[in-house]
Amino acid sequence: MPSTHRTRTIVAAILIACAAVFIAVALSQWIVGAGLDPRDDYGSRAAGIGFADTARQTLFSVVPVAAPALAAWLRPGRVIRRCAQIVYGCYLVTGVLLALSAAMYGYDDATQLASQGEVWIDTRAATERLLLDGVWLVLAGVGVVFVQWSRVREQFSMLLMEDEESPKE
Repeated sequence: MPSTHRTRTIVAAILIACAAVFIAVALSQWIVGAGLDPRDDYGSRAAGIGFADTARQTLFSVVPVAAPALAAWLRPGRVIRRCAQIVYGCYLVTGVLLALSAAMYGYDDATQLASQGEVWIDTRAATERLLLDGVWLVLAGVGVVFVQWSRVREQFSMLLMEDEESPKE
């Protein structure tokens, strides 16, 4: 039977991998898109205009935000913590670019009229989406802080273990 330490490490690695897959799929959905429609561009995909444009729903969800923090909580080792920080960095960069791209598209009524024939996302909807995307990004920032806190927790637990192992005089 595998040890608890090893099991926790494996589960933490799986959580990190799941978050990375979510981010990669969202990036692919945004950059590559779903069709060959000439009206299809980065802004409309980021804003979720088409029926298959789900990059926002994929990226701004619970799994890529919570999984790295949960992995660092399960196994607060240096490698898992570093991987969680890298995943959060990728999430934040992708999230900011996706949110700003969607907002710029929503605020540009003239481009929407020219490419789509009507305004699909008005400035109010673009602002609401930008605020909601900002909340997800703040939650990811909280995750980064939590991962840093797990380092302090690990160092503190190692100090406690050293105190217990030292001979008492």
